[in-house]
Amino acid sequence: MKNSRKSPEKSGKYILAKAMKEYGTKYVFGYTGGAIMPFFDELQQNFPGIKPIKVRHEQGAAFAAQGYARATGKIGFVATTSGPGATNTVTGVADAMMDSVPIFVITGQVPTSVVGTDAFQESDMVGIMYPITKQAVMPYSTDELAEKFFELTQIATQGRPGPVHLDLPKDIQLDTSEKTTYKPTNKREYYPTEKVSQTTYDNAIALINKAKRPIVFCGHGVILANAGKAFTDFVEKCNIPFSTTLHGISAVPSDHPLNLGMMGMHGTVAANRAITSSDLIISLGMRFDDRVTAKLSEYARNAQTIHVEIDASEIRKIVKTNIPINDDVKTAIKKFLSGAKRLPRKEWFSEIERNKQTWTKFISKQIRKGTGPNGRLLMKTVISRLSEITKGQDNIVADVGQNQMMSARFYNYQRFNTHFSSGGLGTMGFSLPTAIGVKIARPKERVWAICGDGGLQMNIQELGTILEHKLDIDIILLNNGVLGMVRQWQSLFFGKRYAETDLTNPDFMKIAEAYGMPSRRVEKVTEIDSAIRWAMENKGPTLTEFVCDKDELIMPMIPAGATFEEMIETDNDINF
Repeated sequence: MKNSRKSPEKSGKYILAKAMKEYGTKYVFGYTGGAIMPFFDELQQNFPGIKPIKVRHEQGAAFAAQGYARATGKIGFVATTSGPGATNTVTGVADAMMDSVPIFVITGQVPTSVVGTDAFQESDMVGIMYPITKQAVMPYSTDELAEKFFELTQIATQGRPGPVHLDLPKDIQLDTSEKTTYKPTNKREYYPTEKVSQTTYDNAIALINKAKRPIVFCGHGVILANAGKAFTDFVEKCNIPFSTTLHGISAVPSDHPLNLGMMGMHGTVAANRAITSSDLIISLGMRFDDRVTAKLSEYARNAQTIHVEIDASEIRKIVKTNIPINDDVKTAIKKFLSGAKRLPRKEWFSEIERNKQTWTKFISKQIRKGTGPNGRLLMKTVISRLSEITKGQDNIVADVGQNQMMSARFYNYQRFNTHFSSGGLGTMGFSLPTAIGVKIARPKERVWAICGDGGLQMNIQELGTILEHKLDIDIILLNNGVLGMVRQWQSLFFGKRYAETDLTNPDFMKIAEAYGMPSRRVEKVTEIDSAIRWAMENKGPTLTEFVCDKDELIMPMIPAGATFEEMIETDNDINF
């Protein structure tokens, strides 16, 4: 006789927490409230292995989850209440979508019985999240909760990673179901692609082997595919110089002899000039955004292009492509390695070396001096000294603006996936909460949050999260008293009319003191090294404020709408 006993029913909050435990979730970044209280209560009562990290603002939760995801390659989980709690996550979710970061956002929602009635703290979160996630759903039955959870985890991590969203009505958390588990019999493929033919790879290899002036582009996809070593093997075997996107930084050591540095609007002279005169671009895991291409009609007009990208929609979307390869980056690199040959390309490397020299001498002189005309510190000198003292071994979480470009250009990254920044959305306030996630993911490694005075104040409340969880994060504040990047544009293109870029700042050292965080203020070049070493030796969080020159520019710069040939290379090239 068959056992007719039914499986014991469990609440939706239990089913979700159990699914998260089975998935291997260790942390949930979030903030409680009326519509998500049942879920947090369940974690506290029955799932001590999943630790909530209570932030001070829901945007901070989304960015902290990003930091965790970027540092581990795993999904970062977020949980917030409905209404304003949910809408506060939107910027961090949009940022994750632009930069291909897998985060899973759970938002509480009003009961299904009042959905659509403008109930207290109700927002149409599926409608809001739909265009900025890979998938956004609301379950209308507790029976489907486990299935929806596991489907969303697959969607977040398959193909090009990205954020997903589960809008969770309060009654679904409290209702019960027998369907407490879900184990898919077949792993669903959310990015079905046709297998790339060997003929396509053979054609690409033939192009590589006959190119006289090739350049390889290293995009974020190289890091996402954990393909740093394969990439290095490829460029070394074939003797091809390479340039990185902002998110490709730290895929390969910054001082690798074939590395020309970052490309694009604030890229190096060597990289940008090489792109202009190249006859073949081999693009690996990047999407040719406008900060990379400048004036599109004139971009790399002498070059053929091989574009390898996991997301088929990005291929041929912006740049003409001779050989499109819709495949995993690591798979493609291994295919190239099987047939690509090493060529000397002496003339090509001689030209590249000439392009490096003048600019390198100019910038080295600035860094050595360390101050601008007004005697205040140069950001590039601070970052260069940080790089030298840490030997390029630490995790750098940069905010957005001039501090971001300085961190990208003047820190000598030596370890794989140690550079974190907001790229596509360019979100000020990114650094501090994202550093929290990186530190939780990598507790034994040093983490630096590099901020401008504008960006730090966007999410300064997360100092409370650092205080509560005793996180050893070292904050470098590059304080020039202005919104530096906007001011740079005003200096160059708006006749030095500084509309709304001057900042009236608080005493940041007193703020640090209020959060129990030791701090120092640095105004002299001779104090930079000792201040950095002080922060490194201090056990616990620190804030080091460097008083910087508001007139410092990040160069080179390609003006908006200009070509690579119109790149402004140094401060001396500016006609004010």
